[in-house]
Amino acid sequence: MKYEQKTWAPLWLELSGLPEFLGEKVKGGWPVFKKIVELDCVTNPLPGIVEISIRELGQRSGVSAEATRRAIVGLRKHELVTAFLPDNDEEEALLRVRTPLKTPLSPEELRRLFPHWFGQEGHFFRYAETPQDELDALDPEDPLLKEIVDLYFNTVGLKMNAFILDELRLMRQQFPIDLVRRTFRRAGQNEIRSLQWVMRELIRQKRKLDEKAGEEPENLPEM
Repeated sequence: MKYEQKTWAPLWLELSGLPEFLGEKVKGGWPVFKKIVELDCVTNPLPGIVEISIRELGQRSGVSAEATRRAIVGLRKHELVTAFLPDNDEEEALLRVRTPLKTPLSPEELRRLFPHWFGQEGHFFRYAETPQDELDALDPEDPLLKEIVDLYFNTVGLKMNAFILDELRLMRQQFPIDLVRRTFRRAGQNEIRSLQWVMRELIRQKRKLDEKAGEEPENLPEM
């Protein structure tokens, strides 16, 4: 029996007018955005966070690392993704497609225009609605988000804007709160006032924890 690894992405995005919009507004935006979507679809049952280096994302999108970084900045500006971008292209970025996703044509319009594909009752439009974990992180009264914002203010500084808040929301969604607390504490003890450093350490520490969990006896394959 032959088996082949595949990627996939929701068809409705290709017909929503988004490729044309990005072709006009963000150079390299569509291939980069579509690759983020493909990686999300293969990794997360519901819309979630993608971890990938800028360089690898560029290679898999057919775009240079420098152009990939610029494209992500453009996608973020048009409120299509939230992102943590490391300074180094070799380090992992955190990327998430924003929901509900703003597209030139809405799912309702696509149902009307393409009833043979989207007219069936119950057809699911990935990214058209916001998953519960993101709703929690978007809630300004969410206790975990409020704690992370306080940790940021107390450790890094008082500068705040929409992009920084998006990064703190990604942090809330991606990392255990105990790990976040420890990492901010280490930053404070070492007088490191850098959100970049905190995010890099969180990604590195979570990878170590995931690798260790994968080596536990109950997770090992039977011989």
